[in-house]
Amino acid sequence: MIAYEEAVGIIRAEAAENSLETEDSALFALPGRVCAVDVISPVLNQPFDNAAMDGYALRAEDLAAAANDNPVMLEMIARVVAGDGRAFKALRQGECYEIMTGAPLPPGCDTVVPVENTVKSGARVKFTMRAEQGDNIRCAGEDFRAGDVVIGKDIILDGGHILALATLGVGAVRVFKRPSVALISTGREIVDDLSARLDPGQIYNSTKPYLESALSGAGGDVRSFGTVADDPAAFKRKLRDIMDHKTDIAVSTGAVSAGAHDFVPSVLKDLGAEIFFHKVAIRPGKPLVFARLPSGALFFGLPGNPMASAAGLRFFIQPALHALRGLSPEQPYCAVLEAPYRKKRGLTQFARARILCGGNAVLYADILPRQQSFMVKPFTDTNGWAIVPAETENIAAGEKIRIMPDGNGPFHLRKDGIVRC
Repeated sequence: MIAYEEAVGIIRAEAAENSLETEDSALFALPGRVCAVDVISPVLNQPFDNAAMDGYALRAEDLAAAANDNPVMLEMIARVVAGDGRAFKALRQGECYEIMTGAPLPPGCDTVVPVENTVKSGARVKFTMRAEQGDNIRCAGEDFRAGDVVIGKDIILDGGHILALATLGVGAVRVFKRPSVALISTGREIVDDLSARLDPGQIYNSTKPYLESALSGAGGDVRSFGTVADDPAAFKRKLRDIMDHKTDIAVSTGAVSAGAHDFVPSVLKDLGAEIFFHKVAIRPGKPLVFARLPSGALFFGLPGNPMASAAGLRFFIQPALHALRGLSPEQPYCAVLEAPYRKKRGLTQFARARILCGGNAVLYADILPRQQSFMVKPFTDTNGWAIVPAETENIAAGEKIRIMPDGNGPFHLRKDGIVRC
């Protein structure tokens, strides 16, 4: 049995050797993908000097003496609208252009006066206040300049990135391919059909839809290879089927402990898989298996109980998904523990926690009681995990504790003042 930190180190090292290929992705499909290269701006944004509001484009020096008791009159010589591609003559002293928001700034103009600060009479416009050069002008390249790095390599992309890329005329981005994930459930008591009536001794397969959803949300391209009863030969056939497909990660649930029907480790050995570890000093999920199949796919054997499967996904499979795409290890957040917490020394504890944000923008963690491995109610009442180190036995209320959100993103809370452990 190895320590949690050692296990994750092995997983990341092995996953890094299986670095994913890259592909071009259209903008609509970018959320959740990982950028594989630095994206460079091909153009300026703004692409040209333009008006930030409706008003009059002019020379600021022409209004140097403007005041309520000394109005300045300028002659409007033309109107400029957004999208106007005409060539305008350079502005001369005493002249101005009427201009609309987004319209290109005519030559000779260095400021825009809002229309509400003026009085127009025919072609004459009255100004009663001074203006400063650059007022109400969006300058070329003020947002991005050609050659700027818009998005760095290894960034998880979201809607904000799409907005920036589309603004710059970038219609596709080189990203890492989604890691392909194969999923197998084991257990003669498992029923996949959630609408079926359960016979005595049967339970619904809750971990399969949970893992499918969570793995997909973590960036995986998930395919279910079904459920097998407690049958080593059938399980071996499933693994052979997975190896015949191009699969980056294979995940099974159940049959990894030490009982008569816990056959996963022996089947892996029979297939010639390289087993890196079996059993980690954690709770829940101690019997977890990590191996490499002869095809090169990484294999995770998770315990079948829901809490243990969920912990295995969050703290072991997700680090592999990160490493496959070249992402740095996730770092935990810090929270203040609301109530005392005790556990036995020797195992790293993953506990479901309700993460709250105080009025001072500090995170607080409330670790719920009754978290046996078979229970699912804690998942409906919490929004993250607390991580209690193996050597820790007691944590007093008010002490700092490490916490992690369920998925890749932050907690659904204000982030002001959150610090990393």
